[in-house]
Amino acid sequence: MEEATQAFVFFWCAGLLFLTGSLLSFFSKGALQRKIGMGFVVVGLLSLLTTPWTASASPSSAFGHLLGSILGPSVLLGVGFYQIGFSGHVPVGRLSTSDRRIGVLMVVAGVVWFEAMHWWTLTPTYPDEVNRSWLIFWPTMLLFGFTLACGMYAVIGQIGDRRVREQRLMVVVALFLMALMVMGLTMDGPSLAKERFAAELLLAAADLFGVLVGAAMAVLFFAVVLYFYESTHVPVHLPAPTEEQLQHAERIIADNVLGGEEA
Repeated sequence: MEEATQAFVFFWCAGLLFLTGSLLSFFSKGALQRKIGMGFVVVGLLSLLTTPWTASASPSSAFGHLLGSILGPSVLLGVGFYQIGFSGHVPVGRLSTSDRRIGVLMVVAGVVWFEAMHWWTLTPTYPDEVNRSWLIFWPTMLLFGFTLACGMYAVIGQIGDRRVREQRLMVVVALFLMALMVMGLTMDGPSLAKERFAAELLLAAADLFGVLVGAAMAVLFFAVVLYFYESTHVPVHLPAPTEEQLQHAERIIADNVLGGEEA
């Protein structure tokens, strides 16, 4: 099978299958449709994870290698945050205190695992150099997490009431991610030099800035189009009812509304 065909079948078709399955799982009301969607998700994800073997000659296989590399810490973080979130002040289905402790340990393990990919020998390498997809993913995740924490701090301060603890948590997360970025900019890792990390971080910042500008322009254009659309649809002002129309309405009301007292 040719390189382009392998990439199309095992990567692009698998990605489309994964996306379709996700949409079916989240938005379908029927149980059968949700099960089919979950089947699509599993098949698509497995196909993406096996691209280093099924489409090894394609550059797209580096993304599949990245997914396999970050699957473990990502699952730890996801399940850990779930344990922490649903062991707090939730109205139904609250988990126990022991579940919360387990969640905290899982989050710490996931963070340490990710850090070991930068500062230890667990850096994703494919095939014989640092995975290009990892170089894109890691700085982008740090910068996006820092931006998201700062944004959440501002949003919680505006719409929250007595949310000082949550705001402090966002400050801690933002400072932690900032410290990681500063360390990466000033210290060499076993497989990633600080100059390379700085270049990738700059590219990630440019990408995020472009996304924010694009989203802002989309919202602005939508508001402009909506304004002009509404301005061209001026509501029609009807003339005041005539005396004949008022008398006709009065007769209809009198014929359909019972008056007096019933014995």
